[in-house]
Amino acid sequence: MGTLRRHIILWLLLVPVGLCGQKNTPVTVTCENRFVGRDCVSGDSIPAVLYRFNRRVERIPVLDTVAGRAIVQFRDITKNGKYLEPVGPMISMELSDGAVLWQRDIGYIFGHTWIDEELIVETDLQKSRRIDPETGTDLWEKKIRLYALPDDWSGAEPKIGLGYAQIMGARGEKAQGFNLADGSTLWKRPLNFQSGWSACDMVSDSVVLVQADGLHLFNLYTGQGWDYEAVMSAPYDKRIALQVLGFASSSFATGGAYMIKELHSNAILSDSVLYWASREEIVALDSTDGHLLWKTRLPEKAGSRSNIFETDTSIFLINRGVAVFQNRYVEYGRPFLAAYEKATGRMTMLQVVDQRRCRIMDYAFHEGSVLLALQDRIAVHDLHTGELQRETQIDTAVVGRILREDNERYCLYDSVKDRFEFVSGGLDDWTLRTDKDNLLRWNVLRDEARIVPVDSCWVQRDRYDNLLLVGLGDKSCLIDDNGCRYAELALPATRLRGTTMYSYTEEGLAKVDLKPLLDRRYERPAVPQERAAGTALALYGRGRGALCASPNDKM
Repeated sequence: MGTLRRHIILWLLLVPVGLCGQKNTPVTVTCENRFVGRDCVSGDSIPAVLYRFNRRVERIPVLDTVAGRAIVQFRDITKNGKYLEPVGPMISMELSDGAVLWQRDIGYIFGHTWIDEELIVETDLQKSRRIDPETGTDLWEKKIRLYALPDDWSGAEPKIGLGYAQIMGARGEKAQGFNLADGSTLWKRPLNFQSGWSACDMVSDSVVLVQADGLHLFNLYTGQGWDYEAVMSAPYDKRIALQVLGFASSSFATGGAYMIKELHSNAILSDSVLYWASREEIVALDSTDGHLLWKTRLPEKAGSRSNIFETDTSIFLINRGVAVFQNRYVEYGRPFLAAYEKATGRMTMLQVVDQRRCRIMDYAFHEGSVLLALQDRIAVHDLHTGELQRETQIDTAVVGRILREDNERYCLYDSVKDRFEFVSGGLDDWTLRTDKDNLLRWNVLRDEARIVPVDSCWVQRDRYDNLLLVGLGDKSCLIDDNGCRYAELALPATRLRGTTMYSYTEEGLAKVDLKPLLDRRYERPAVPQERAAGTALALYGRGRGALCASPNDKM
């Protein structure tokens, strides 16, 4: 115990030294023009502008084609080649000539940065600061951790952020709304929580719903709202600690960082009623004032991370048998299906999926059935009764264990036909990813599975009219709906901005003007278009009526 404590204290003391000791090596950008591909119709070479950096690119959050600028974040690898540095530079650069307009360091371990064309806000455990995108200097800094910004903050005035002034290990602090223009505090409101903020969902352009040891509704401009306390976490047990940490100790059994977390569902707002499930119960609340309309207990010791959906008369719940501990998914509770009357909360259906400890990796809906992907099988349950209709076992030794649904749109190149053919199927297909980097495309009606190695698949990244941008590793192609090639590029497919393709790797950024090619609009015989990315199995929608388009619960 003493040794562990000394190691933790020493690490906490050394981290600031490491952060302050990082060398602020200037980022250099070199530009060159190069041919990077071929127009497959005209045979012409395709030119590009390459920007090469002397630091490792972490991400490029902003490509402002109107202003002609990019914001690039860098994060180098440590000297031993095993880890990423805790801090790295961020620059603003001109896309015309690669000139660096400004440079500053940002932290990665405890920090988060909101960045768009008009706003840069950096936050860490104790402080938040707004950065001027024109100069890279601080506009203001205050002792508060920012948790939420409006999805669209371009219209209303003033621009408000939601944060929390937290003292380590203390409760009873206050949530704060502050003006993003100058950092001034506009309001404060008590908000007690121990296990962290699990989610912040924008209900409207001025109202946010926070999940933190319950539900808390805030008006961003006044701070008014309501609170509903509920259990969303649990102390870890020896089994989970051994599984994740490799040891178990009672010294941090109640510490917030060592709690089992995310024992809750997404929230659904429907006709001013808010539906939500915690570890112990599912509730319906009046969204205007937060008063309880009904509450129903979940099965004893079974509650975990879950997803809820609504029909005209019912709330359908998928309890997934999983939770989060130390940023890793662990088995917790028991997987089950349940349905509740929307008006009263009366349970109308309960079906335990498996008595063993296992987890539902993903789910989908197909006609009158709910499809559950467990690690080693796919189970089909009746949507109304919950009864198991059939199961399909997966040979995990060959295919691998199921990880999640994969909604990418994949295609394979047929060298004989000289065209691309999409792997993606139709309404009755479900694509899942395994831990052996295989795609498992399962047909619901035929109960057949097609196995395709991920590393042989091209992935659709973007589209322009009838042309699709697909990529595989460091190669990309523009193809039409027939799968015919229009252009091939020796660059990874990243994104299209109008008629310009931007591609970036850890070494640099490439800008490719595709306007001459795209303007030709080559005419080909019309064929039915393939289905858009994602399967049509989830016809009911993942959380239809929810605050977000899809619950932020994907693993």
